[in-house]
Amino acid sequence: MNGLAEERVRIHRAFVETGLPPEPGPLWPALAEAKWIVLDDAGRLRMAHPFSAVETDFVVTAGTRRWFANCAWDGLTVMAMVRPEVTAPLVFDTHCGASGQPMHIEVNGDGPAPSEARLHFAVPIRDWWKDIAFT
Repeated sequence: MNGLAEERVRIHRAFVETGLPPEPGPLWPALAEAKWIVLDDAGRLRMAHPFSAVETDFVVTAGTRRWFANCAWDGLTVMAMVRPEVTAPLVFDTHCGASGQPMHIEVNGDGPAPSEARLHFAVPIRDWWKDIAFT
């Protein structure tokens, strides 16, 4: 593994284990340039997809543990990434961007619980990086 790949693994491992980003690393500007992470204007980590380093309205919980995602798509991905690390059922809570109605998705060892939740992506994938923080 090269240095950039090792740093990506270090970042994701910290998020999976703690829900928080690790201490900054010297390779972060290069990772940001390659669009593997997103830094804020002060050079702090904002996103390491699918994880958010700032609190968002896309929250995954397992018991007392909590992770923030950047969007609904990332919330589902966070659930997949942390699933091997937790024994408690996973819960993803957010709300509909159009109506404000709460959305609640539960996943246990048998998979997702039945739900009326549906995901819709208002910004086409080709446009996500035009303003990734908004998307």
